[in-house]
Amino acid sequence: MSCRARFRRGRGGTIDRAGFVTAGFCDTVIGLEIPLRNSLTLITLYIVAFVGFAGFSFLFPVIPLYAADLGATVAQVGLIVATISYATAFLLIPFGMLSDKFGRHRLLLGGLAIFTMAPVLYPMATSPLQLIWVRAIHGMAAAAFLPAAIALVVDLTPEAKRGEAIGWYTASLQLGLMVGPITGGFLAGYFSFDVAFYSCSAVSLVGLVLIISRLGSLAQRRQVIPAEASSSWRWLGHPFVVAILLAPMFVAIGSGTIASYIPLYGRGFAITEASAGSIITAMYASSALLRIPAGRLSDRFDRKPLLIVGLALSAVAVSLFSFFQGLWEFILIGIAFGIGMGVAMPVGLAMAADVSSAKARGLSMAIPTCFFQIGLAVGPTAMGFIAQISDFETMFVACAATLALGLLILLGLMRHR
Repeated sequence: MSCRARFRRGRGGTIDRAGFVTAGFCDTVIGLEIPLRNSLTLITLYIVAFVGFAGFSFLFPVIPLYAADLGATVAQVGLIVATISYATAFLLIPFGMLSDKFGRHRLLLGGLAIFTMAPVLYPMATSPLQLIWVRAIHGMAAAAFLPAAIALVVDLTPEAKRGEAIGWYTASLQLGLMVGPITGGFLAGYFSFDVAFYSCSAVSLVGLVLIISRLGSLAQRRQVIPAEASSSWRWLGHPFVVAILLAPMFVAIGSGTIASYIPLYGRGFAITEASAGSIITAMYASSALLRIPAGRLSDRFDRKPLLIVGLALSAVAVSLFSFFQGLWEFILIGIAFGIGMGVAMPVGLAMAADVSSAKARGLSMAIPTCFFQIGLAVGPTAMGFIAQISDFETMFVACAATLALGLLILLGLMRHR
């Protein structure tokens, strides 16, 4: 059957498997056979993910050093780094529900606007407490647009290509995270902290402009909800679903710990801000490269083994930071962790989309993202206290043990299908 025949039925168009009324013309874009207008919107969302998180990740190697210069202790640095994730985690579910009720495009636009303005507040902070408040504002903005953006990606994609579409979105996000740390470290090391903050805002502005350019298309999307769609919260009650939600949290504990403390840990080995940024960049680069292949594999085979392999590799990799001390060793370890994260994250999100109802897609994408942000918050906070009372080597071992324990918990929960 031709592409036109599959997606057009009469003058009003037809409903595709993602639940949208489409215009009837199709195109094959980046491996996904989807309506042409949908493909343009998907590409916009991928670019927005890239530029938004490129700007955001400028601050990964910057915030720990900036907080230390403001007089923060090691434990306080962990709290400051984690505040953005605490705020995001706390607000993700409410904002996800709002996106289901009032429209994804509104939350996407408003969140990106605040996300773009927040970095200019960092240079105004003169104490650790003020820095915490700025981080909270930045986190609130992220909570507004993250579930709306990924829910739109799922909405616009046929079910059979869901894993691949999520892979493309998260790969774009990870490419942004790859570019940002090394750039932010360079800007802070060779210019100033303020230059890094303003550059973060400028890059995020590109994403905001792109969304505004496609706002009319996003606002016109009309989702058709099947009458038999299940309750918004019913899908959360099964142990297998709990495992799916916990998986991104444990991955985030590891990535948050690495991103937060490698800049400080590296100082003991004469690793500069730019070099610390390159370690974090290597982690996110390898993660980005695995997102699309992992998503495609998860569409063809059972997602569960892929998720387990990704988590296991992440746990092993983070432990290795305690036993090596050179820049290149750290880069290789970061790559290994990134591979595990790159496999686990798109698979976990696809599994969450699989078990949730169509009418609560914003909520279903907000909840695993919320757990991911909880991991990003809890990881640096808890591991910062461990580093303060012992040392960084012990901290990385403790982090690896936490991920290994999480893997055992997930294996137990996943027995209930």
